[in-house]
Amino acid sequence: MKYKRKEAFAALLFILPSLIGISMFYIVPYIICFVKSMFIGNTFVGLSNYIELFENKTFLLALKNTGIFTVIATALLMLVSFLIALFLNSFKKISSFFKSALLIPVVVPVASLVSVWQLLFDDFGAVNGLLTKLGLNSVGFFNSPFSMVMIIIIYVWKYCGFCVVLFTAGLSSVPKEYYESARIDGASRFKLITKITVPLITPTTFFVFLMEIIYSFKIFREVFSLFGDYPNENVYFLQNFINNNYYNLNYPRLSAASVILSLFIILLLLIFYLFERKHSFTQ
Repeated sequence: MKYKRKEAFAALLFILPSLIGISMFYIVPYIICFVKSMFIGNTFVGLSNYIELFENKTFLLALKNTGIFTVIATALLMLVSFLIALFLNSFKKISSFFKSALLIPVVVPVASLVSVWQLLFDDFGAVNGLLTKLGLNSVGFFNSPFSMVMIIIIYVWKYCGFCVVLFTAGLSSVPKEYYESARIDGASRFKLITKITVPLITPTTFFVFLMEIIYSFKIFREVFSLFGDYPNENVYFLQNFINNNYYNLNYPRLSAASVILSLFIILLLLIFYLFERKHSFTQ
């Protein structure tokens, strides 16, 4: 018992710096933010700020766009990166080169990325110039539903390589004997993937999903750089709403929106975590 207590005490000492850092920079500020969301000035108003938010058309638009982007972009990124990882796993001699190449977009500066997209899709950009030469009408890409498609493409392109590396690491951990036994029994390629690969890399899939959710909320940098403070209604996200209320010094509304955003993220992760625990074959 004394040895176990010493081990526990030593472990606590090692994690204490992290606990202090997390408490100071995450837990305490979150509690302060939640408390501020219950006040207007020095007056306690309870859940009035939250009720007001859900009656605010701008907030509902931001919530809808954030939900649409998160669902479509994360699902598409997971599918594309998984398929690429499967392909590269079949060609191990050249896979390391392609994995390295796919990681390049992660380190591309946001300013460079934005400049390229503006050159291509601006009102007087390359794409509209080509359409004009073909006798077609120009398209306002930055003020149309294509704006959402543009952000989704940027998101998938930027973070695909990182997710591919994670998936290939998960694929390499699947025992080859399972595939050999299944092939002897006459299993098709599709069956190998759906009955062996997908179930056995569920923990990796959960981690990839976790990173995708984190990165999906970091895409605000690109949105802000491309569309400014007040983008068109197709790409007005919760981060824009929070950012604008910060500039307007509306801290009660800002705090309430931040709490709702955090709960939105936690709910997504909880749902996927429960799904992973139920369907994981590595328990």
